[in-house]
Amino acid sequence: MKFIKNGNLAKLVAFFVIAAIMICTVSFAANGWQSFLEPEPDSDNNVTIKPGNENIDENKDGETNNKNDDIPTIVPTPSYIHYLTGLETTSDISMQKPLCMVIGAKDPLYGISSSFLTIELPIEDGNTRFLVFTNDAQSLGKIGSIAPTRGYINNLASYFGGIILSYGNDDTFRYEFDNPSTNLDFTANVGYCYTEYNSFVYTNGDLVSAFLNNTKANTLLQDSAHAPYLFNASENTIVGTESATLISITYADSNITGLSYSTSDEKYLLSKNNSGKNDLLNDKSIAYDNVFILSVDSTTHETTDTTQLILNTNTNGNGKYISKGTAQNITWGKDSAGNLVFYNEEGEKLLINPGTSYIAYVKSSLPKSVKIS
Repeated sequence: MKFIKNGNLAKLVAFFVIAAIMICTVSFAANGWQSFLEPEPDSDNNVTIKPGNENIDENKDGETNNKNDDIPTIVPTPSYIHYLTGLETTSDISMQKPLCMVIGAKDPLYGISSSFLTIELPIEDGNTRFLVFTNDAQSLGKIGSIAPTRGYINNLASYFGGIILSYGNDDTFRYEFDNPSTNLDFTANVGYCYTEYNSFVYTNGDLVSAFLNNTKANTLLQDSAHAPYLFNASENTIVGTESATLISITYADSNITGLSYSTSDEKYLLSKNNSGKNDLLNDKSIAYDNVFILSVDSTTHETTDTTQLILNTNTNGNGKYISKGTAQNITWGKDSAGNLVFYNEEGEKLLINPGTSYIAYVKSSLPKSVKIS
C-alpha cells in the first residue's frame, strides 16, 4: 500500500506503456525494411522478383518480361561468290550459266560493257572476234553485232560453262573438241535478232529471254563449270615483277588492240587502233581488272576457194598475267580432267586478283605482235 501511495504505480504503468510503444515501433520498422528489400507477392502470383530474375513469366500467360524482346535478331546474309570473277554476287546469278555472245571485234559494239569476261580470238586476214561473257544480257536494250561461231570458240565457251549466242557457224574445216557446248544459233531460229545496214546483226534482252524460253535451254550452272585460275582472298594484292601499264597487240595494221592502265580506276581500258572503245549502248568505257595474253598454236587450211585459221585452244602454251600495272609469266594447258587451267612460274594454279578479265589469244608464230611497257 505504501508503494501505491507513493506514486510508484503510475510510474510502473508508464514504464509498460513506453516499452509497448518501443516494441511496436521496432517491429514496424523491421517489417517496412524487409518489404523494401523483397516486395510481397501480389494476388495474381506467388513469385518474388529478385535481381537477375527479370525474365520470369509473372502472369503465367506465356509471355516473359524480357527487356530484349524488342531488339531484332540479325541473321547474317549468306555470301555468294561469282566463279569467274571472285566477286560477291546474288544467289540467282551464282547458279546461272553466263551467256557468251560472239561479236565482231571491229563492228559497232553494243552491250559489251556488261561483260565480266571478254576473249579476243584472231581469225583470217588479221580480223578478230570477241567472245563476250555476261549475266546481264536479258536486261540489255541492244546487243551485238552478233557474229558466226566456230568449233574452237565453242570449245572455249564450254571451258567456262557458258551458253553461246551466235549468228551461224563459218567453220570450213572440222575442229575436234571434247567439251559439249550449248549453242543458240540465230540463223536456225528466226525472229530473235534483226539486221541493220544490211551487215550488222543485233538482238536485245527481250529477244534473248524469249529465245531461251522457247528453246528450253538449260540455264543452270553445272558443277563442272570452273575458272582456270584461283582468286586471291588475302588483303595483299597480287603483283608481277614487270611493269605493264600499256599493252599493244597487233593482229593486223588495221586491227591493233590497246589496253592502257588507269591508276585511278585500277583497270585496263580497251581501245582499237589508238581510239578508246566505248559501249555504244551507254557510252561506257570497256575496261577490265585483269588481262591475260596467251600464245596459241594455230593451223591454216587453204583451198582454191577459202582459207580458215584454226586456233589450238585445247593444247597448251605460254602467256602473261597482267594486273594492277604489273605483269608476270604464266603457262596454260589442260588438267587431268581436261579443263583449261593457268599456271604460275612455279607450276602451281595461277592466283589472280578478283575482278573482270580480258583474255587475248595471239598466234605463237607472231611473238613480236605483243608489246608491254
